[in-house]
Amino acid sequence: MIFRLKLATMRILFFLFFFFFLFSGMPYMGQGQDKNLPAEVVITSQKGPTKVSGSESGTLRVNVSRGDLKKFKRRGMVRYGDFGAAGDGKTNDMDAIAATHAVANQHALPVKADEGATYYIGGQDRTAVIRTNTDFSTAEFIIDDTRVQNRNAPVFLVSSSQQPFTPEGISSLKRNQMKIVTSLPGACLITVTNSGIKRYIRYGPNQNKGSAQTDIFIVDKEGRVDMKAPIIWDFDQITAISAIPIDTDTLTISGGRFTTIANQETSKYSYYSRGISIRRSISKPIFSP
Repeated sequence: MIFRLKLATMRILFFLFFFFFLFSGMPYMGQGQDKNLPAEVVITSQKGPTKVSGSESGTLRVNVSRGDLKKFKRRGMVRYGDFGAAGDGKTNDMDAIAATHAVANQHALPVKADEGATYYIGGQDRTAVIRTNTDFSTAEFIIDDTRVQNRNAPVFLVSSSQQPFTPEGISSLKRNQMKIVTSLPGACLITVTNSGIKRYIRYGPNQNKGSAQTDIFIVDKEGRVDMKAPIIWDFDQITAISAIPIDTDTLTISGGRFTTIANQETSKYSYYSRGISIRRSISKPIFSP
């Protein structure tokens, strides 16, 4: 399966939890939460060369020489090759890719792939977190799903630096309610759950007991609900509620050609989520073959 990714200028219209699944038979799928958070990345600037190394615990250690850091800032961007990515289509470049984005996020630098490179991504449990503009350019990415440590961990996670919080004073909600009364720092996406009610119960093959009643909606700073996506259920009780401030800047991701080497599992609903997960405000993702 081959997909060309064109995530043109991302404007802040709504907060979207979006998972791009690269596995045989299902190009992508939406999902409300991502419980597979990236492993810790430790960045230092000690004497010695720029170096990337992983530990048995999964921690990625990145040392950036002061000279290289100055060079990156003068150049105004970082490349995967700066952190050891071979780009030969055979060497596992995942640690180098994750390290590049970690340093870029820390210093607010855009990332650009090396033109014409082919990055092989193996099956270790590693996620590259994207928080700055990224140009995948003409590079190719080969995602190998044949031997995977964590099939639920995305390869790339487009993430916000905004932190979720619990809005106070909300104990219940009504369907089509137009306003919530709470203190907010700005426009937010609200996620609310009543675990006492189950929805989407599946019967027959692959049956399940359903999922807790959950809704996601947007409010402005004054708590007014965006009625283009209203509250769709009554919540007589709320067992969990969270809010995430909506980003006000623009993030752009462009270019790239992605190929998956499909997993070898038997067909038993073992979905692989090793693609691009977006947990940030976004307007119009475009995926074309």
